[in-house]
This record gives sequence, C-alpha cells and structure tokens, in this order.
Amino acid sequence: MTTLWIIESQYLKPADEIAKITPQHREWLDQHYKSGVFLTSGRKVDGTGGVLVAKADTADQLLTIFDDDPFVKNGCAEYRYTAFNPVKRGQALALEGVPLVE
Repeated sequence: MTTLWIIESQYLKPADEIAKITPQHREWLDQHYKSGVFLTSGRKVDGTGGVLVAKADTADQLLTIFDDDPFVKNGCAEYRYTAFNPVKRGQALALEGVPLVE
C-alpha cells in the first residue's frame, strides 16, 4: 500500500533569515526529488511556511531525511507530518496500485 505524506512547515525566524538559508534548503529538496521521495512542494500563499507532498513508507524515514534539512539545522522551521493512503488519483500523478479516475 502506498503511503503519502502532507508535510507542513511553519517558519520560526524572520523572512530575511529564511531567505539566507533558502538556497541550501532548495539544494536539500532537490536531493530528495531525485530520490523519488518528494513529489511536489512550495511556499504557503500567506508566507508563513511551506507544504510538501512526499512518498515514504514510515515516519522514521521522513524524520531522518528532515533532520538534514538546513531549515531544521538552523532553527528556521518546524514540521508537521500527516500520513494518508490514497484510494484514487488523477492522470497527473502516477502511483502504483492507486486506481486512476478517468
């Protein structure tokens, strides 16, 4: 069964400090896009943090990944993790074992 995660960050520091760490954070994100764990991400419209969708088997797997996040290492953000098992999907997303709605 596929487990997806909605991961929501909350910024803990002012925008200028977040901006200094953002290039390192984006490099870290790229590593995990290439590995297939991260599916999509972006800043919240209100600028208070971000949202990320990931595919991982366990919370421990994600926590290990996020321990290396420059935002975490520099005290810039904290994260909330919500797991779910998808039961349907649209054409834009390929997930093995999850039925496509056409």
